[in-house]
Amino acid sequence: MLNKLGRTGQKIAKFFDKHVVVPITKVVLKITNGFDKSSHKLEGFLAKQSTLLFLSLFLSIILFIVVDQKILTLTTSSAKVFKNQKAEVLYNEERFVITGIPETFDITLIGSKADLYIAEQSSNHNVKLDLTNIKEAGTYKVDVEYDSNGLSSIEYSVNPSQVTIVVYDKESKNQTLSYNIINQDLLDSTLEVSNVELNLDQVVISGADFQLEKVATVQALIDVDNLTKVEAGTQTLENLPLRAYDKEGNVVDVEINKKENVTAKVTLTSSSREVNLNFVPENDVPFGNAISSYSFSQETITVYGSAETLDQLEQNGIDIKVDVSKLTSNYEADVEIPKPVGVKKMSVNKVKVKVEVTQSSDPITMTLRVDALNTPDGFIANALAVDDAEVLVDVTGAYNVIRSLKESEVQAYVDLSGYTKEGTYDVPIKIRPTSSNARLVTFVPKKATVKIVLQKKS
Repeated sequence: MLNKLGRTGQKIAKFFDKHVVVPITKVVLKITNGFDKSSHKLEGFLAKQSTLLFLSLFLSIILFIVVDQKILTLTTSSAKVFKNQKAEVLYNEERFVITGIPETFDITLIGSKADLYIAEQSSNHNVKLDLTNIKEAGTYKVDVEYDSNGLSSIEYSVNPSQVTIVVYDKESKNQTLSYNIINQDLLDSTLEVSNVELNLDQVVISGADFQLEKVATVQALIDVDNLTKVEAGTQTLENLPLRAYDKEGNVVDVEINKKENVTAKVTLTSSSREVNLNFVPENDVPFGNAISSYSFSQETITVYGSAETLDQLEQNGIDIKVDVSKLTSNYEADVEIPKPVGVKKMSVNKVKVKVEVTQSSDPITMTLRVDALNTPDGFIANALAVDDAEVLVDVTGAYNVIRSLKESEVQAYVDLSGYTKEGTYDVPIKIRPTSSNARLVTFVPKKATVKIVLQKKS
């Protein structure tokens, strides 16, 4: 270890002798040679070893000061680019609205690596647009300023270095406040937002006149993910964020001022109903066969959803379609329950269905009145003759089913939705069952059309 230190010291001494003492000595000798040979005293003074050492030390100190204070530039400059820097904009915010200011700026700094390192550690590069001298609306070109945080040795450039801005007078108007519920999908499937009460019904929006004209609605955003309890009941959400939107749903950049923070009382309810399951045969049973009965493992299920959806399902039930085109004997299987639109959850998703198949009975004939549906507005529809007001229908199916079938369980009708002019028309007859038993049999009308007279109301 000592040997290594010794060798290192020798190297330093040689370097100092070679690059400092020897060059200075040569300079001194040249100076002394310029003097007259008779100046022996000066020559003797300068020739002393102590004099040379003091001169070398003095010049070394001068050289250190020059380098340390950067009087001479001994290192090459470097460049550093800082992208996407925000600018501080100074202007009269209560009176004006400014457009045309870029969202970000790029700054290029040029200087020593040390200074660039210091600049890089700064989180704010102080890009500034000073618009405080603007006194009226109009279009202006403004120079972009940069504060180098005291690093005067750094050169800089900002891109863009100049921007064209448009200054508008700020206007204000009242706007009705509504709400928008977001993240409803995060709610438990058995819950729904049934009611919302805001503490404010109006706010004031401020901005340029052209911005205010775009605003179609201002909404308080109610995020159900912020509810403290995900259960039925009423909760209060505070400090709701507000957004202004145009008629296409795009955000409009205006100020939204309110007299107090917006809060909302949010009511969650769990709406459910017991609804019936309907057996709906698809296609026809093979010739000579008929369905005598069917049953589900459970006749009703519990469904959750909006009140409107549940009201409709409570009245009509849920149809479960079963393909019966290959049934020649009794059938049993698990079937999927289709989830109706508007239903969030069902108590079960599958049920077992049993179908009993028997031989088809001889057909019976029913006489049904023909109803006119979807008569155009402003018109009345009548049968041309008595024979057109009713239709004979052959009913085929299991004996026990067709013998118990009532006329009220079947509807014969004509659809007039495509007719728009006065006249007499041959309109196709359609038959539809209106009960579960009626769905188990086959209806064949004895004539395909009836004559309907369409007249304008007097």
